[in-house]
Amino acid sequence: MTQEEIRKILNVGVLLSSERDLNRLLEQILSSVMELAHCDAGTLYLLEGDALSFRILRNDTLKSYSGGDGTLPSLPPVPLTPENVCARAVLEGRTIHVADVTASPDYDFSGSARYDAMTGYHTRSMLAVPMRSRTGEKLGVLQLINAMDADGQVQPFPAEMALVLESVASQAAITIQNVRYIQEIQDLFQSFVRVMSSAIDERTPYNGSH
Repeated sequence: MTQEEIRKILNVGVLLSSERDLNRLLEQILSSVMELAHCDAGTLYLLEGDALSFRILRNDTLKSYSGGDGTLPSLPPVPLTPENVCARAVLEGRTIHVADVTASPDYDFSGSARYDAMTGYHTRSMLAVPMRSRTGEKLGVLQLINAMDADGQVQPFPAEMALVLESVASQAAITIQNVRYIQEIQDLFQSFVRVMSSAIDERTPYNGSH
């Protein structure tokens, strides 16, 4: 690992720890891991119930991006079934590396095939990295597509990259959980203020008639 890559990893940690808006945080997580992995496209999913919901989508070749403004991408959730590579990563709690999706019989890549057919894109290499909290709670998964070499050609993701991204994904999961806790506390406090304000208005004759 080069000094530049180490610097980027450290910067990611600082960046994630300073963000308190969930949508911007998710956007920064995906952008950061794509830069570290030198890949062309990526998706960030969050686990909601028994499915993975699309939250951020980015494809540099197609110059497409969706989800960062808080509006969810208009794609159906991915069921938590083991034939889906991103779902398998979450279910088994491990990073899954696919060198060539067109030659892999182990997973269902029909979704990628449909996407490629509609857009003209060519999905080849893939890396799915689960995000889990300190206590092992499953939060989501980062799915990275088409690692690029120095000449801009698609290649498999380097084996050592998995460990780097697992470390970043762990930091990201903890930060996501913390941001959610902060939001829950803020929502609870605002609800308390509304209830108390309503109660005071009802008890005060002057306020109650205005």
